Amino acid sequence: MSKRWTASEVRQTFLEYFRAKGHAIEPSSSLVPDDPTLLFTNAGMVQFKKLFLGLEKRSYTRAATAQKCMRVSGKHNDLESVGPSPRHHTFFEMLGNFSFGDYFKREAITFAWELLTEVYGLDKDRFHFTIFKDDEESFRLWQEIAKAPKERIHRMGEKTNFWMMGDTGPCGPNTELIWDRGQEFCDCKRPDCSPALDNDCNRWFEVWNLVFMQFNQESDGTRTPLPKPGVDTGMGLERIVAVLQNAPSNYDTDLFQRIFEGLRELTRHSREQMHQHYVPYRVIADHGRAMTFLIADGVLPSNEKQGYVLRMIMRRAIRFGKKLGLPTPFLPQVAQLVIETMGEHYTELKAQKDLILKAVAHEEERFERTLDQGLERAEKIISELVRKGERLIPGPEAFFLHDTYGFPVEMLEDIAREHGMHVDRAGFASEMEKQRARSRGAEPRVTERAIAPRHTLPATQFVGYHTVEHSSELLFVEEELLVFAETPFYAEAGGQVADTGWIENLSRTGRAEVLDTQKDERGVYFHRVRVLEGEFRVGDQCLLKVDAERRARTMRNHTATHILHASLRRVLGYSQGIQAGSLVAPDELRFDFKHLAPLTPEEIAQIEELANRAILADLPVTIAEEPIESAKARGAMALFTEDYAGKEKVRVVTIAPLPGEEQPFSVELCGGTHVQRTGQIGLFKIIHEQSVAAGIRRVHVAVGENLLEYLRKRESVEHQLAQMLKTSERELTAKLEALLTAHEALLRERDALKRRLLLQEKDRLVQRRQRVNQASWVCARLDLPLEDLKMLADWIEWEIAPGVVLLGGAGDGKAALVCKVSEALTPKLHAGQIIKALTPMIGGGGGGNARFAQGGGSNPHRLDEALQLGEEQIRARL
Repeated sequence: MSKRWTASEVRQTFLEYFRAKGHAIEPSSSLVPDDPTLLFTNAGMVQFKKLFLGLEKRSYTRAATAQKCMRVSGKHNDLESVGPSPRHHTFFEMLGNFSFGDYFKREAITFAWELLTEVYGLDKDRFHFTIFKDDEESFRLWQEIAKAPKERIHRMGEKTNFWMMGDTGPCGPNTELIWDRGQEFCDCKRPDCSPALDNDCNRWFEVWNLVFMQFNQESDGTRTPLPKPGVDTGMGLERIVAVLQNAPSNYDTDLFQRIFEGLRELTRHSREQMHQHYVPYRVIADHGRAMTFLIADGVLPSNEKQGYVLRMIMRRAIRFGKKLGLPTPFLPQVAQLVIETMGEHYTELKAQKDLILKAVAHEEERFERTLDQGLERAEKIISELVRKGERLIPGPEAFFLHDTYGFPVEMLEDIAREHGMHVDRAGFASEMEKQRARSRGAEPRVTERAIAPRHTLPATQFVGYHTVEHSSELLFVEEELLVFAETPFYAEAGGQVADTGWIENLSRTGRAEVLDTQKDERGVYFHRVRVLEGEFRVGDQCLLKVDAERRARTMRNHTATHILHASLRRVLGYSQGIQAGSLVAPDELRFDFKHLAPLTPEEIAQIEELANRAILADLPVTIAEEPIESAKARGAMALFTEDYAGKEKVRVVTIAPLPGEEQPFSVELCGGTHVQRTGQIGLFKIIHEQSVAAGIRRVHVAVGENLLEYLRKRESVEHQLAQMLKTSERELTAKLEALLTAHEALLRERDALKRRLLLQEKDRLVQRRQRVNQASWVCARLDLPLEDLKMLADWIEWEIAPGVVLLGGAGDGKAALVCKVSEALTPKLHAGQIIKALTPMIGGGGGGNARFAQGGGSNPHRLDEALQLGEEQIRARL
């Protein structure tokens, strides 16, 4: 094979070859099939299904296509393999030729063999063939037409080589042409590596599958011959192009490389860095092709059917883009690259270009608004489960992420796998079914299904900046979710947790506890409740009461976050915002910021001093709505979790200047709730600082009641320590210093005594050494710690040189061995080899170099036996 084939040439050559063989060349059908049993077109034969079933007639009896296909749902679902696998895709092209009662096995095998070997020029000796175990005709034809040796024709079972359209209907054996990529691609490492093993070894590429529909399966399992047997073949374009271009993977062909290069320009990665991050590159390229073709075929992101899958793969690509650090939005650029790569053959891509780019940009911007919150919530759920020692994410939690943050469960499964966990899909499906039941009109016990669907609800008016109690009309009820026209409940956003509280029904008996409040991208506030009494119906007038004490503690922490951010920037010398994340809760203030080094004690002290100055000065905190440009001109910074794109006015939180200064202490764009004056916060204390990622530090801060609680706990610990040490809390430090000094003196005394004892032991062993040919050796068991054995070996070897020392010890159910060999004896003896030979006897392992080695094991009972064998080996070699 000398010609360098492009993907376009491969596709066009296939179609022209079959045109010359009398086949009608049909255009690809849509990815959305005219078939209620299928979500997507997943094979070339889908558009000919009625022909095969005899329900339709056309002017031809043989045809060929290059068909767009999706395999991301149902039985054919390659989603999890996309990225790690070199040959799996969600979207791919299937080249196929079909016979509707015209030709059969001989012609189909001849066409395939001639095209692959005579036209494409592939090496005949690198093909293997699989057949159904009882298909004697195909067995003979491969020997006759391809001159294939019998050992390269593999008989397989029904699982791989018998095709069925369904439980009943047309079916028949199939035969596959398998390309041997070479021994260097084998990853099963079996000496008998072969396609017959069917173990998905990377050495073997299934290039073409020929299906021979010759039977009709009845409901009782019997099979009768069809009056007009048919042929349905499929050859993945991506795979045959990889073979013809001698590419290590499908992604290393010209079908993908243009997209990869475009992504590399965005990431500024070198080629080596791109190869190190190959999984995200592959996922984005594959999903980018799928989304572009789906939108061109009229599918738009939604929560139903094909639209759900489109949204899911786009959001999965966005998450992998985030892992690569791609600037957003980046998917429109990926779509543009797909259009440029494939638009010549698939002209619908160019015709629908504007729609594709707009739809992609809109969905990415929409999801970006909730992605960080969703990722944070997912990580929180996983951390809590890991803390409990659990590995299964419950279905209700997965559904909450899906329903609240638009997290596809498939994306959550990606994250779960990265943490060695998995998702309760059955539980998730159960929650989804409950929602569908609600959508069909099923009513919960004490609530009524809302007339209006979610997407028609108006944005909720938030009145909670000025009040914590408000009456409003109930607009929507769905099991535990309530939506009102107005609400004082703050919905989780900007790092601030949601309000909780209570709802009282003023129209009828009804009382509920508000457990959580979330808002969607349209600004609709969903109150998750636990009904305590009575019922709630759409149209009811209700009194909404926020837990005021909890809100007040959250407000103190939120304003403290702004003070912390400003103090960090001043002390560390940053002119721009450095926030990378935050959690503002009533009982916790956690702040992540971009900084390369740990905070020093001096820096922490300076930050605390500055923050407390701002608090004790009782500075006014003002909040105003103003045009975003004027806010930016005043130096206002937007925190990372907020989205202000397209907003005419923004909410600006300003903390007044410190006494003697002109510039405000802090100016931030923020939608959270805040105190009116900084003095309401109370004192400020950094209680913990740590690293959470490369270049990201995290501080935990206590203020107000939380600081008081923290100090009380510290005081209690100090009191307990003072009691234990029989001293006063004031004298605690002096007492500890005295104890530590005494302890260190005792340690020095112990070490000196141990050294004297070890030296005595050394002298005893040197006296008992054995000699042969002007060399000495010492072999002994001393149940001492490993470090002591190593020290003794060094001392003894120095005194008996040239010599060999082999020592063993046992303790706490474990055994240890050390060996030291003099330089002059290393041509005869190798310490590392001695230890490697002996440690299996004590149930472990070890090693080292020629001069010194050590090892250990969990079976001390055979230590004496190991030492005896070692001594025999040393004596024999000396």
